[in-house]
Amino acid sequence: MLIKKNKAEFINCNLAGFGHADGFLVLKEMRPGDKLLMLREEDNPHDHEAIALFYVPKGEFPKGATKHNVDKYKHALHVGYIPSSENSQLATFLDMGYIDDLECIITNINRDAHPNCQVQIRVNLLKKDAQAHK
Repeated sequence: MLIKKNKAEFINCNLAGFGHADGFLVLKEMRPGDKLLMLREEDNPHDHEAIALFYVPKGEFPKGATKHNVDKYKHALHVGYIPSSENSQLATFLDMGYIDDLECIITNINRDAHPNCQVQIRVNLLKKDAQAHK
């Protein structure tokens, strides 16, 4: 786990299912450093720990997003998933309400690669504000 000043790297992987989602619609807009919205899909028939990832245009990214309020972000596009080999602990954190303590960012884009390798992502654990604990 790589620890920086205000965050610790938790997962570093390729975005799964990019070729099967709507990622190709926004691939030209996506840039390293862009955040992706993480939403649990408990009812996913292929993976009960599934975490869907959505691209949200800059300036519209929500804080504390849930299934219940993602619909108001009309421009959010489903671009893939956290790989099932990486999602178990993260799913538990999201189920326990730690969405604001995590971030998913794009770290690299290779537009010429196979769709399952085009977008690399990192999930960071964010450091709690020291004032919040006093």
